[in-house]
Amino acid sequence: MPFGGLTPLSSLLNLPLESFELLTPEAGDRRYYRAKGSDRKTSWLRVETQTPAPHATADWLQSAGVRTPRLGDSSNGNYLVEDLGDLHLSHSPSLEHYINLLCLRKKFALHPLHSTHPNAQLALNEELFLQELTLSSEHQRAPNHLCSLLAEEASLGPQQIQHRDFHSRNVLILESGELALIDHQDLRKGPLFYDLASLWTDAYVEYSDEVRTLLLDECFQVGAEAGLEESQSAHHFLMTALQRVVKALGTFGRLVQSGREDYRKPEKRALNRARALLSPDRKEDCLHVLPHFVSEWEEWRIFFSQSSTQP
Repeated sequence: MPFGGLTPLSSLLNLPLESFELLTPEAGDRRYYRAKGSDRKTSWLRVETQTPAPHATADWLQSAGVRTPRLGDSSNGNYLVEDLGDLHLSHSPSLEHYINLLCLRKKFALHPLHSTHPNAQLALNEELFLQELTLSSEHQRAPNHLCSLLAEEASLGPQQIQHRDFHSRNVLILESGELALIDHQDLRKGPLFYDLASLWTDAYVEYSDEVRTLLLDECFQVGAEAGLEESQSAHHFLMTALQRVVKALGTFGRLVQSGREDYRKPEKRALNRARALLSPDRKEDCLHVLPHFVSEWEEWRIFFSQSSTQP
């Protein structure tokens, strides 16, 4: 049976899984399958999941001028999604791709979510941050007594729309060079630097010093546009970045403990990201916390200087 075409093929949802090859599993419950023998240029992926297809966020991103995979038929909670290939930003983390990605981020970060959108009432707030950090603490990836303070501090400051999982594995590079965003179903309003901090602490890629400088420059530019002084931008960025990397360490720890050895390398890289973030020698970055958080920041530094990737 031929597979492919740009018309959704409901028959793909009815075929046994033996007719597909499983792609690399995600950290969450979604599993992507490609039909054996399919032409990737004109085919669809089958998604097995407990969550519905992200039509609302896909439509919203496309209305903002952001490329996302098209969605096809659905059945019994599973659905089809356009196959845009397997080349992610993590495979080709060039300066040009990051420049284009930051331009893409601006398109949706400044694009308003209508009050009727399903994600309009969602937020990256103190309550959610505390839940995430507490889970990290339970996996020995965070000192429990500091979690509430960081959750509060990371939630402060100006807000924009955030992808929420803005890292190199969630950015596809098409044959044309265009970038497409995936795993966008949880986008919502959140702290100004959340997605930028996600790129900065990305545990799936080793990016260049040029990319590092680009992200840092973007941080201060975004902060200035929001009316922040440089010291305020640096503080809010560091708070968000620490929250992001601690959350990631909790997720990786849980996955490794459940047998996902493929997450051991990202876990180690995330730990190194945390240590670099907390390093007392950050003069070249112009990144410093504000005075009221210096003692807590030092406690975090001590904790991670003594931590390993083994719980």
